[in-house]
Amino acid sequence: MNDISNASATILDFLTLLEVEQAKKETSELFNAAIWQDLNQLNLKLNTINKPNKIALAILDWCEKYPEIYLALKTVSKVRCDIVGDDDIDIPLPAPDGDAEIIRNRDRIQKVIQENQQPPNQDLPSNPEPD
Repeated sequence: MNDISNASATILDFLTLLEVEQAKKETSELFNAAIWQDLNQLNLKLNTINKPNKIALAILDWCEKYPEIYLALKTVSKVRCDIVGDDDIDIPLPAPDGDAEIIRNRDRIQKVIQENQQPPNQDLPSNPEPD
C-alpha cells in the first residue's frame, strides 16, 4: 500500500470515527464537550492543508493528544465494516490518485467539527441592556 492509500485510509477512518461519535454525542464516552471544542484546532489547521499525507499527519498529531481517541482511530476500520453489516462487503479505499476524494473527506471532517462547536458565550445568560 502506498503513502496516499495510507493517508486516504487514515482520513476516512477519522471521518468515520467522527460521524459515529457525532451520532451518539450525548452518550459518547470517547468525545466529550471539551474534545469537540479542541477539534477546532484541527479544523483550523486543516484549512491550510491540501496534501493527503499532510492532512493525515495533522489528524494523527491531533489524535495523539488523546490516547483513547488515537487507539479508537487505529481500530476504526473494524467499525467501518460493522456499519456496512455482515454482508462481507469490502469497503474499497479511494484510488491512489484520488486527491479530490481525499479533499472532500477533509471537508466533511471539517463540517462535522464545525457542526459540533458550541457558540461563543453559550454559558452566559443573555441579559439585554436596559434602555
